[in-house]
Amino acid sequence: MVGDGSAPPLWRSVLFLPLVCLGSIFSVVFSRPSYAGDSGSGVSILILIVALLVAFGLGPAALLLRHRFPFAMVIAAALTSLLIPIGNTLPFILLGALLSRRRGPAVLWTTTLVGLTSTFVVVADALAQPVEASFFKTIFAPSGQDSTQPMDVHPVAVILVVVIGFGLAVGAGLLMRAHQETRVARRAARADREARARLGDEAARRQERERIAREVHDAMGHRLSLLNLHAGALEANAGNDTRLAESARLARTTASAAMDDLRSLLSVLRDPVGSDTADLPLARLAEVVHQSFGAGQRLNSSIIIRDAESAEPSLARAVYRIVQELLTNARKHAPDQTLWLSVEGGPDTGVVIDAHNRYDGGLETDQSGGSRGLAGITERTELLGGSMTYGLDQGGRVFRVRVELPWRKRPVG
Repeated sequence: MVGDGSAPPLWRSVLFLPLVCLGSIFSVVFSRPSYAGDSGSGVSILILIVALLVAFGLGPAALLLRHRFPFAMVIAAALTSLLIPIGNTLPFILLGALLSRRRGPAVLWTTTLVGLTSTFVVVADALAQPVEASFFKTIFAPSGQDSTQPMDVHPVAVILVVVIGFGLAVGAGLLMRAHQETRVARRAARADREARARLGDEAARRQERERIAREVHDAMGHRLSLLNLHAGALEANAGNDTRLAESARLARTTASAAMDDLRSLLSVLRDPVGSDTADLPLARLAEVVHQSFGAGQRLNSSIIIRDAESAEPSLARAVYRIVQELLTNARKHAPDQTLWLSVEGGPDTGVVIDAHNRYDGGLETDQSGGSRGLAGITERTELLGGSMTYGLDQGGRVFRVRVELPWRKRPVG
């Protein structure tokens, strides 16, 4: 199939219809059955009637159905031209439409069939006598030639008519095919440009979010940590002043809660807009891993999370993203190796993510390009106050990534 598979416009069929009808009528009128029909032959008159019915019935139907049944219409028109003198106009137009929309061995065989039938039709018409019994001779007869007399045609002229007619049909079809392919290529190129533009915009927004998150984390996180530290020291040194101790304790707990809120907000800021895993609970992690993230991947996983529904959304989001990135890295750098994934945790122990696979040299951790995903995991882990280690294990035979995240409980109410 060439092009987008859409049906040809109706105006093109309307444009071809007069051409098909006129070509068929002229071929019928200037044919051997028509000449014989003047003498009252019943068979010739019947052939003429059938030819006219075919010209005004098969022609329009074939034009309208040429896209739905392209091969059937071309073959039917080509074989019909052998039995009834409708000429080659209809087979040539249908062949051009076929070549513009299809390719392959079947098209080659169909084109060969039309070439053979059209050659037979032209040769038979050129051999018909007298002049008025031949469409070819009527068109090309010299001025003053008696149409009731026989006339011979040079074989070279017959060959030229066959080649020119068949060549025009094939050339028009190939030209329309090139136009279809160019239009599809332009449409694909435009879609590709639009996709690249969207990706560029998203990358720019992502970089800006990352920059804002780093600045907020560095500035506000440092100040809140100092506030928490000094409030704790003030509470410890308050002595018997209960009001001062209570105020210091309130300042310390508020600063700690502000740090938690800051980390949660920054994790949202770092995630792409419209994330479809932002609200997934940890209880569904195993289901999502096997149905989405790990689809088609060689994976052996163990996921055990206690009291998963109580996890804060920022923690659930971080676990999903880290697991997704680990699976993506394994699929990219070690596609032939089985990934062993373990996710365990709960409110009392936090969440521990361990992933390892046999090392085949696919990931160069000392290059920024190869470790970009690991850098993103490290950044996300540190943002939640966790830790991450990665590298070769078991004598360099296994590549392992281990992430430890503190438990963050969903606030009540």
